[in-house]
Amino acid sequence: MRKIVILFFICISASAVDIRQSHLQELKKAFPYGLLTDDFGILNIQDLKINACIAGPVPFLKQDKISPYPYWQCFEVRNSKMTCEIGKYDPQEKAMMSMLVVSSTRNSELHEFISRRPVRLRSCRLYKKDWQRLTKNEKYICISGADHSEETSGSKVTSAWIFGRYKTRKGCDSYFRGECTGPSECEN
Repeated sequence: MRKIVILFFICISASAVDIRQSHLQELKKAFPYGLLTDDFGILNIQDLKINACIAGPVPFLKQDKISPYPYWQCFEVRNSKMTCEIGKYDPQEKAMMSMLVVSSTRNSELHEFISRRPVRLRSCRLYKKDWQRLTKNEKYICISGADHSEETSGSKVTSAWIFGRYKTRKGCDSYFRGECTGPSECEN
C-alpha cells in the first residue's frame, strides 16, 4: 500500500510540472520577450498583453539599452520588500514626498523597481499596506518594470527598473490606475 501511495504522489508531482511547463510555453509563445523568469503560475496572457500595449515588445538586452517595454520577472516574496524612501516636503503638494521602491534579490543580484516620480508619503504608505495584504503567506511575486539599467560594484550587481506593477496569486497593484486590468484598447 505504501508503494502505491508513493507512486500516486510521484504521478501527481510530474503532472503539476507538466502543467506549469505548458503554462510557461503558452505565455512565451504569445509574448516571447515579456517574461524574463519562471512566473510560478501567477501571470496570464492579459498581463503580458498589457505590457505590449504600453510599448512595443523588444528582446531584453542586459547592457544599458533602455527600453520603455516593461518586462515581467518573478522573485521569492521572502527576498522582496517595498519601502518608502522619505524625501522633502513639497509646498505645491502640501505633503511630505517619498520614492516608492520595491527591492528583490535573485541569484545574489539586487533588482530595484523605483516609482517614476516622488509620491506623497501617505500614498506610498497605502501602497505598502496593499503590498502587505497581497504578499502575506505568498511564496512568489512577479514585478513588471521598464527602462532597465545596471550597475556593478565589485561582485555586487544592482539592476534598476521603473516600477509598473506587481502581482501575486492574491491580486495585482500598479503605479498607474487601470494597469492591472489594461486599457480598453488592449482587451481585443
